[in-house]
Amino acid sequence: MSNLRITPNPNGVGVRIHDIDLSGPLTADTTLEILRLLHAYRLVVFEGQSLEDHHLCEFAHRFGPPFSSNSHQVLGGAEQCSAVVVVGNQASEFSESYLGHQEVLPHSDHQWLRCPSAASLLYAVDIKPGSSSTTWTDMAAAYALLDDDTKAKIESLQLITYNPFYRPFGSVRSHYVNHDTETVLGEVFPHPLVRTHPTTGGKVLYLHAAYEMELVGVGYKEGSSLIESLHQHISAVTCKYEHIWQNGDLVMWDNQATIHYRPAFKEQVRRVLKRVTIGGGVPF
Repeated sequence: MSNLRITPNPNGVGVRIHDIDLSGPLTADTTLEILRLLHAYRLVVFEGQSLEDHHLCEFAHRFGPPFSSNSHQVLGGAEQCSAVVVVGNQASEFSESYLGHQEVLPHSDHQWLRCPSAASLLYAVDIKPGSSSTTWTDMAAAYALLDDDTKAKIESLQLITYNPFYRPFGSVRSHYVNHDTETVLGEVFPHPLVRTHPTTGGKVLYLHAAYEMELVGVGYKEGSSLIESLHQHISAVTCKYEHIWQNGDLVMWDNQATIHYRPAFKEQVRRVLKRVTIGGGVPF
């Protein structure tokens, strides 16, 4: 067993792993211990890294296959490693970058797909003062904190998330779709509102607050009311981790058990990170 030096977040969401260089080789024991910590704490933080794109890919894909993307799913892939996406603002040296300075509402990555991603990594390349933090919410803990009546009510429901990349960038607002007044676009893949984590077996509230959505077989009035009450619950829970970014930080999170949020920041502030995503399976 690896002897990693760690500092867990006091509320149990997030853990820092110290004194490890991710640009070099990792033993099997170390890899397995990082994976165990990821599932136990939902996200792991590594500080002081110095990584090229190939280091990011080599590290990430020890934990699963590259996420398969097309033009509707992920933007901004770097030529030298197609799995790397630049998440940047004021990042003109990159031919394409993604997200800018706008608020990014709470979401799990790629929930609109048949096979959403299993995990993601963000690596801080150049973070200037005034940049925003990122906050993750543990959605397994959020589910556990629901009352029994709500758990019973949502147990068998299926959520449809509409692909935001069929809309102009920045135009999508989070809301429950009303088919009487709206036209929705794209193929849909319903997923359980309460999913089972494929590794831990625990139940997870699989709900975002970022995109167009609806519950299968549930009308607008009832569905929008239920989703709003769940959003209020998620906002109130304390099972969260806020990361204040520093250059060289790498955060890896379990996309199957968390949502993450980024507030807006001033347009002139430079903020450059690189993301690598790990492929996942069909939620069940």
